[in-house]
Amino acid sequence: MNLTNLSELQNIDSHLDAIRLELKSLHAAMQRDGLVATAEQTLKEQQLIENEAQKTLNRILDDIEKKKIKLAQSDAMLYSGKVQNPKELQDLQLEIDSLQGIIATLEDKQLDQMIKLEDLQAKTAVAKLAFQKAASAFETQKSQAAARIQNLENENALLLKKRDVVLKSIQSQDINLYEQLRKRKNGLAIVSLENDACAACGTQLTPSEKQDIRSSTKLFFCPTCGRILYAK
Repeated sequence: MNLTNLSELQNIDSHLDAIRLELKSLHAAMQRDGLVATAEQTLKEQQLIENEAQKTLNRILDDIEKKKIKLAQSDAMLYSGKVQNPKELQDLQLEIDSLQGIIATLEDKQLDQMIKLEDLQAKTAVAKLAFQKAASAFETQKSQAAARIQNLENENALLLKKRDVVLKSIQSQDINLYEQLRKRKNGLAIVSLENDACAACGTQLTPSEKQDIRSSTKLFFCPTCGRILYAK
């Protein structure tokens, strides 16, 4: 068995696995963005609050307008000379006084509501700006991700071609063993000996085991994780 070619195949496959994982992550990131969704929801909620405040102000203004129309009618009636009865004149004056008091109260409410609305409008403007910034940042991120995806796909294509070349130099039974180990060992079938230990699980090997790895023509499997070990 040519461990050099198998280790090269492992390096290629590990690289391909990493590319597939990153591509999956990039494609998912391009479909959604938590910051944009949060900023958009905040803006919508703030706009609803502002709209309700505007409706409240409109109702107050409408009520003031109606009361002023009624006041003008009562004033006109009082000074028209058409009402002569003292009791009716007194009731009309009381109504005018009441309307003036109501209008004054409503105008105070109008001022308070206008101040409240201005504050809400400022908050909406801030929320809108935050949403626009988040959306703009996401679009930039998507552009960068798209460029990265293109590079990864190009790299993936080159690696697949290289893999085909390496496969031709390995016997079919060795490829079958390699693929079986890959499935059982989370994609990592062959690892190197590093500092007299298995690079995958860290198991320290005895002097005789290290000698077997370096001199034997047979495969040496890590006694702990079962992966094929080779000496660089």
